[in-house]
Amino acid sequence: MTIDMEAVGDLLRQVGREIIMPRFRRLRVDDIREKAQADLVTIADEEAEAFLTPRLEALLPGSRTVGEEAVSANPALIGLLGEPGYHWVIDPIDGTASFAAGSALFACMVALVKDGDAVAGWILDPPTGRLHMAEKGAGAFLREPDGSLQRLRTANPPSLAHIAGVANFRMKDRDLAARIAYRLDRTAGVLNMRCSGQEYPAMALGQIHYGIYGRCIPWDHAPGALLLTEAGGVVRRLDGTPYRASDPPAGALHRAADKPWGSPMLAACGEDQWNWLKTGLFDP
Repeated sequence: MTIDMEAVGDLLRQVGREIIMPRFRRLRVDDIREKAQADLVTIADEEAEAFLTPRLEALLPGSRTVGEEAVSANPALIGLLGEPGYHWVIDPIDGTASFAAGSALFACMVALVKDGDAVAGWILDPPTGRLHMAEKGAGAFLREPDGSLQRLRTANPPSLAHIAGVANFRMKDRDLAARIAYRLDRTAGVLNMRCSGQEYPAMALGQIHYGIYGRCIPWDHAPGALLLTEAGGVVRRLDGTPYRASDPPAGALHRAADKPWGSPMLAACGEDQWNWLKTGLFDP
C-alpha cells in the first residue's frame, strides 16, 4: 500500500497555518497546563492532534492513530505500535515548552508505522512552512514553501574532533550521563534545542552531526529517525540494535506497566561517526 506523501504534508501545513501559528505568542495563562512534571501541553497541542487524527486515518482506511496527547490520557494506547498493521504517530507540537515560551524552536511531526517500523515521516517547521519528508527506501527531502524540493544528505566530518551535535541528559543511568558530559569536549561542540523536530532535520541537512537521547518516545523520534537514516545517517540504541518505532522508550516509565524501558539512543550522520561517538563518549 502506498501513501500520498504530499497529501499528508498538506494536512500538516493546514494545521500549522490554521491552528498552531494563530496561537503562537498569543497563548493565555489558561491555555497552558502541566500534564506531568516539566511536561507542558497547550490548547494548540490538543486542537492540532484532534484535527489530524481523523484526517490521517481517512487517508489510509483501517489505520489507527497513536498521538502524544491521546497517550497522555490513555497510556495503554502506545501498545498499538507493537501490533500488526498501519499506525499514525502524531506529535502535534514537538517542543511545547519552547512554543509556550514564544521561541520558534518547535515542530509538528507525523510518522506512518507499519508492523512496528516507520515507513514514512513528516516534520513541519510551522513558522517557516518548511516541510521535511522521508519514505523508507525512497530518500529524505525538504519541500520549501515555494514548492522547490531538495534531497537531503548528511555531512561526514573526518574525525570525532570535527563532530558537533545535541545531547539530552534525561537518562535513568546518571553515571552514564555524567561520563558523556565529561567527555563531550572531545567533540567540536554540543547544544540542546529541546526539540527533536528541529534536531533531526539539522542532522539530515548536515548542519549538526549527532544526537544523544535518553528518552526515546515514539512521537519524538519515529519521524526524525527515518528522516536521518534516509539521508544517510545511523540511529541505534547503545546496545547496537537499530531504532524501531515500536521500541519501548528508553529511560521512561510505562505508566501502565511501571517498569523502566530500553537503553539510550545515539543518532549520527554516518556509520563511522556513530562508532567514533560510541567509543569516544559512551564506552567505559
